[in-house]
Amino acid sequence: IISTYNWPEALALCLESVLHQKVLPDEILIADDGSGKETERVVAEYKNKFNIPFIHIWHEDEGFQLAKIRNKAIAKASSDYIVQIDG
Repeated sequence: IISTYNWPEALALCLESVLHQKVLPDEILIADDGSGKETERVVAEYKNKFNIPFIHIWHEDEGFQLAKIRNKAIAKASSDYIVQIDG
């Protein structure tokens, strides 16, 4: 799970680092705390670079609700183990 909020450059760097892992995760979940269109474009770009499930979980920006969006992402996770990274 990679959490993010309106810092698409950091999200892109984080996703780039995942691309270079020798062993890819079973899935990538982006926990997005209400980012705008630029983050959405980064997600769309990187979704095409992975051939594993890549899920963008987003909710409206109603102030800092990182725990809430992480919980939503955890609920969508299908693996036995979860690694959380803050983009």
